[in-house]
Amino acid sequence: MLDPAGGFAAGTVARTRLSHSLRLLFALAALPFLAVIVFMLAAIGFALLPATGRTQQAGGEPTLYLCASLAHTDIVMPSRDALVDWAGLFPAVMPPNLPSEAYLAFGWGDLVFFQETPTWADTRMSTALAALAGRHDTALRVVAVNPPVANPDCLTLAVDRQGRQALIAHIRASLQPDSAGRAQQRPGGMGLEAFYLARGRYGPLNTCNQWAAEALAAAGLPHARFAPFSFSVTWPLGKGRAG
Repeated sequence: MLDPAGGFAAGTVARTRLSHSLRLLFALAALPFLAVIVFMLAAIGFALLPATGRTQQAGGEPTLYLCASLAHTDIVMPSRDALVDWAGLFPAVMPPNLPSEAYLAFGWGDLVFFQETPTWADTRMSTALAALAGRHDTALRVVAVNPPVANPDCLTLAVDRQGRQALIAHIRASLQPDSAGRAQQRPGGMGLEAFYLARGRYGPLNTCNQWAAEALAAAGLPHARFAPFSFSVTWPLGKGRAG
């Protein structure tokens, strides 16, 4: 015969175990959301409390730019510079007839994403997720552009000669050269746009914007130490302090 007391106790234990299991499942399901919240709060915090730059003696130096979209930032520099031979490094984007006033936009990121996403309208979730997982090589994207003087998405950067030299070194150090020390161009690009094999792997903690923030740091400009988003790069500069 079933012991009523024993049966009640067994049922209570079973319900307790079920309750604990449900709580554990709920906690596990909530972890990704909590991680996203912490990630966003960290990004905002670092952008609002950036590392300060040094005093720039930029009088007489060429104007540089930082251009931003919703998700990406580029460092934009003159195509002709006494400190570097860009044409020798990136001949695909600097034909002989390129106007002397042209600029070069530099950005780092996932190679396949660059190749398969010429415009944001071409973005595919599978390509973006593969990039975040670090499954592909990375590339330095170089594009010849007109001077972005009136572009509302671009901030002017007052950078002295020392800072400009550091920016050039940062760009060159990002490349993965061949055995002869030459930049390795990869297929893709439209017009005066080219992709060159780069060092590093793309990921949530190492994005295109982190690369741009590290470029600003090298130049001695205000920057966020953790910069996963484009606002992470633009907020520390601020329109009032960037020009």
